[in-house]
Order: sequence, then C-alpha cells, then structure tokens
Amino acid sequence: MGDNKRWRAADFAAVGWVALHLYTSVLAFMHSLYQTYTSWTWVLLAVWLLGLLALDVWLAAGRPGLLRFVKWYWAFSAALATGVILAAELDLIRDVNGFLVFGVLCSFLTPLNQLLAFTWLLFQWLADLPGMVRYSGGCGAALFVCLLHFLYFTWLHHRARQRGATNHGPVDPGAGTVE
Repeated sequence: MGDNKRWRAADFAAVGWVALHLYTSVLAFMHSLYQTYTSWTWVLLAVWLLGLLALDVWLAAGRPGLLRFVKWYWAFSAALATGVILAAELDLIRDVNGFLVFGVLCSFLTPLNQLLAFTWLLFQWLADLPGMVRYSGGCGAALFVCLLHFLYFTWLHHRARQRGATNHGPVDPGAGTVE
C-alpha cells in the first residue's frame, strides 16, 4: 500500500513534451512534403527545441535505467537517419511500399522530421542550396545531432552507473550492515 507514487511537475512536463513531440513531428512531416512551413509551425518547432534542451538538462541527473532507455532511443533515431540517407542515396524508394510506410511511422517517434525542418530553413536562408542538397544535408545534420545525443547519454549512463546508483535509486554501501 506504500507504493503511492505522486506525479511531480517535471513528470507532467515530460509527458507534455512527448505530446508536443508527436504533434510537431506529424506537422513538420506534412509541411515538409511541399516545403510550406508556416509561422505557427516555426513557433511550435522552437518550443519543441527548447523543450528538448530542457529535457536534456533535466535528464542529466537521471537514474541509469532511464538514461539507458534514452541512450537507445537516440541510437534508434541515428539508425533511422542513417537508413533515410542510405535509401535516398541508393534510390531504394520509388513508390509507396511497406518499407516506406514503416519508416515514416517510425520517423514520427524520432526527432528526424523536426531536425529536417530546422536544417531546411538553415540551409535555405544561409546558403540558398537547391532542394535535394538541402534534404541530403539535412539528413546528415540530423544524423549528427542524433549521434551527439547518443554519445551524451552514453556518457551520462556510464557516469550514473559509476556513482553507484541502480535502477531503484542510489545505493548506500554501509546500509544494511548490522554488527
């Protein structure tokens, strides 16, 4: 009966960020089809990016189990970005098929669509690059961000395990010894 867990404000913020992530991912994907990003889209993407940075800072003090999950989430995101780059370079997707549908559905779970939108804007305004170069460069930049996050959370996970924390919280080496 003592397992009553209360939700803290940070827990609600994390759930809110996940909902915002899914919404902005679908929105960015739909707008990326014709490169018709609106001002509202950019505002939501900026809020999403600030939320991502705040979540990164908040997770810096996380437990090893949570950090391990986040680490593998970013590894999955990097693998998906690599798959998109390979599929585009090898011209594997010419029409709608199961592989494409699965990839698009997985992309909604990862930050790929949001990062592609940001890099599209960056490459258009700074360099005025043509569309395919912007897409390839955007996929490479998204892969770079995902790999940086993966390395960051790998380091945080290693640091949390070295602190002596377990999945259930920190361990006191002297606790439980009675003489």
